[in-house]
Amino acid sequence: MPLPGVTSQKDRNAAIKRRKEMADRFLSAQRKKPQHAQKEAGPAPQKTVMPPAVAIAPAPQYGNAGIVLYREGEQLPSSPSSALVQLVNLYLAVAHDRSRRIALIWPTAPKTLLTIHALATLERWKTGDKLGVRGAIYPAKSNIFYPLNHLHYDRKQVLALARDLVQLAGVATAQIPIVRNLPEKDPFLLSLASIQSDPHEPFNPTVADLVPTYLAAAGFSSWASCSEGLLRHVTTRVRKRSHKQSLRNNCDHIGDPKKAPDAIFALDGRMSKDELRKALQKLAAFGPPEVVMVNATRAVRKSGHGWDKQIARFCLAVEEIFPRNNRPGILIVTDEPHAAYSLRDQLHQVNDKLKQDERHWMGREAYWITAVCNGTRDDALLDPGQEDVEMPMPREFDVEVVDADASAVISKLYRIANMLGRSEAQPVLDAAGYLARLAALPCGLSTLTEWLSLPTTSDHSRRVLSWMTYHTALTVFAQQERCGEEKGNILECLKAGTRLFENYQAATPFAERLASLVGHYVVTKKKQVVIVFTNAVYRRLAERFLSAYRGFPNGAAYDTFAERIEFLPSSQLADRLEQLEGRQLIFAGLDDEGLRLVMMDNRIAKHTTILLTTRTGQYLKGTLEPLVKHFEAFRPLKPRMESVLRSLKTLTFDRTILSIGDYVMPTFGSEQLAATDEDEENGTDDQEACRISLESGKILYRRPNHHVFLYDPTSEFATERGFRTSLVSDLKEGDRLFCMSVELRELVEVTLKAAGVPIAHDKTFEADLRDYHADVKRCLVEHFPARSRAEQVRMLRTRMLADLEASNPQIAKELPGLSAVTHWVNLGAVGDKPFEELQPQAPQRQEYFVTFARALGFKPVEIKYFWQHVITPIRNVRRLDGRHLSERYTHMLLHPESAMLNSSIPRKTIKMLFSKARDGVVVIEKVELHKETLKDE
Repeated sequence: MPLPGVTSQKDRNAAIKRRKEMADRFLSAQRKKPQHAQKEAGPAPQKTVMPPAVAIAPAPQYGNAGIVLYREGEQLPSSPSSALVQLVNLYLAVAHDRSRRIALIWPTAPKTLLTIHALATLERWKTGDKLGVRGAIYPAKSNIFYPLNHLHYDRKQVLALARDLVQLAGVATAQIPIVRNLPEKDPFLLSLASIQSDPHEPFNPTVADLVPTYLAAAGFSSWASCSEGLLRHVTTRVRKRSHKQSLRNNCDHIGDPKKAPDAIFALDGRMSKDELRKALQKLAAFGPPEVVMVNATRAVRKSGHGWDKQIARFCLAVEEIFPRNNRPGILIVTDEPHAAYSLRDQLHQVNDKLKQDERHWMGREAYWITAVCNGTRDDALLDPGQEDVEMPMPREFDVEVVDADASAVISKLYRIANMLGRSEAQPVLDAAGYLARLAALPCGLSTLTEWLSLPTTSDHSRRVLSWMTYHTALTVFAQQERCGEEKGNILECLKAGTRLFENYQAATPFAERLASLVGHYVVTKKKQVVIVFTNAVYRRLAERFLSAYRGFPNGAAYDTFAERIEFLPSSQLADRLEQLEGRQLIFAGLDDEGLRLVMMDNRIAKHTTILLTTRTGQYLKGTLEPLVKHFEAFRPLKPRMESVLRSLKTLTFDRTILSIGDYVMPTFGSEQLAATDEDEENGTDDQEACRISLESGKILYRRPNHHVFLYDPTSEFATERGFRTSLVSDLKEGDRLFCMSVELRELVEVTLKAAGVPIAHDKTFEADLRDYHADVKRCLVEHFPARSRAEQVRMLRTRMLADLEASNPQIAKELPGLSAVTHWVNLGAVGDKPFEELQPQAPQRQEYFVTFARALGFKPVEIKYFWQHVITPIRNVRRLDGRHLSERYTHMLLHPESAMLNSSIPRKTIKMLFSKARDGVVVIEKVELHKETLKDE
């Protein structure tokens, strides 16, 4: 297949020859210029248009630059997988030819696409192009550049290449012929030589240190300089202020968006149409990117309806806004065939409707689909020492599908929504989505109801998990005139949905079949079983359900064989597979990671069981069939794909499911389980709290002296993973706050349990509180011996008062009296109280508690621990609720001296948790005292 825009191989060779001749003429002219002329002809400051890459021929390929990447915390480099190499080469080709392509990467796409740019721009350096690749990416979010803080270039290799490109005083001294020059880049890169590197802990700059990054978000006005973000990890290692200033000066030119080499411009998908066009117009005015990468992977597609139209509009806006003679190439990256086909067809349809002389491209080569088989996760880099992903051996899988009744009702609801117009039929879509999530439950509604009754669950969660919420909304909707003839069908679906709700009280068909498989393998065949879940909350629900299930063969009780069952989230399976050899794997649904392992990993044994709902089975069938028939790149996976398809051949296939369904079973995930109203309800009574408004729309209430974690990887106080603590009183707009999600909280708990690290549930809280009371009694005797209780109390208060008068005279006047101090130390009866009735007998205010504990001889770390992690959570009657449990787990995960990081938990698992933690970082929009907001209201 010829390259886009080239009609024959002969034309392609001629084009390459012309480019080479042009490059030779350009280089020859540069060498012939006298030195003084070059000095006098320096570019005027006001000229900001970037020169087009006319002298680059042909497109470079990966592997010439010789610069490797290191993952965070690794001592050995990570090579790119063959899939990543293909993507880098495709990116370079699109940037070179300004063509339009679609990359279909399967079974899983890289979590970040920026690794492609980070490697591609290095290859341009090697060709003598100091400007590298200027690229753009759409759609983006505020966290898009976070991964670049945790990938490192090899410092010595960067310096070696930089020295080969150095030109002194305009003289052609470079070892590599310069194609596009940028003198200011020489001191910028050579500044890496000024850093002394410890041989035992070598320093390598992050990608974010060297690659200029820009983000256009909602409210966009202009592209601002990113110079402050460059060399940040380098400057933290410099002590002299003058040296730091010198490094900052080197960044000023490189960070200018008009001239920045190697730059990547990100455009937020949440911008309005006008803001997006404005951002593109400003980019076109001062230096168009050579390539625009469009992310159409699953993470983007599942963020909302209409993703395909949004992406198509963006691609056409690029065609319209950038000048035809300097228009960037477009590379769309997706991970499912129907998405690739849909985008290609939409773009061609719009282009074909234009008049012939107004069309953006001619012929069908535009948006040609290139298939890439990827077996790596996350960043598509290989583990240190790994050469490439093994080719998968043939496997026969046992795929089972359940819940045909629910599927029929759900399909009917979606058909009704399409008939009425999806934008007008939201209650219909909501009911269909609820029933789809209900059918995928690995338990019964009784188990779910029991779980919902826990104090950890918010009222918001109870509402979104109740069928009555959707039943009521759909009943009201059915009475509207616009429903017309569909009213009867809606009422039928309501009745059918209610029947399903009633029938699923004890167990859903999915849960029943899961229990049956467990009984067959564990009880009958005496095998050890590992059940893999796509969702950590569902793992917990399944464990609850199976522990109470009474239908196992021969009446076997769960407790008699529980040790032969292991429950795992899919995110942890790959790191455990060697230990699980010989056990029966049961996938309770598939997600990106599960599908990758099933299709690519040779450690997955034959006759592994995959349990799916009908709709996820239909979607998977619709995905696999075109991959088998039309893409040679996936031939190594064909035996495994055909094994799955044989099990799904009886399923009827409705093409509409590809636009509204998914192979990942819908779950009551974080968006349903998040206590979005919890902080608002629980914080409004505390007038001393700060009101924290987040970019996501969530409102948090925290006291000024409360500690939180911020993502601030360039701070000198940040841990290796990029987090640091902060007082709420020190928060400001733009700070990136970590918020623990329900999913991550469950993953942390599973990980802690597996590693034997104590976790903060009832028994831990109870033990800590009883330890506190015991320590108070012991310290009182030690520091005030052989005295009556009254005399002990008087002396204790006197010592507290003296301490406060010296440190904080204002609050010393308000120190509680003797009766209060007596209550704090009168602990004789607490040992007999049940935990449910036990309350911390301690000062109400933190300042008095610190003084009280200090007077008793507590160590500073003990004072901080008891106040933050025992007294405050229990006193606020939140010992089990999501907020304080999440905060406890947050501390155990992110604190640099936490037990978690110093335990036997595998390094890969820790990295996975931190990666998910970075996904939970949200930008702060506003911080204000709550009592001030009450006045405004």
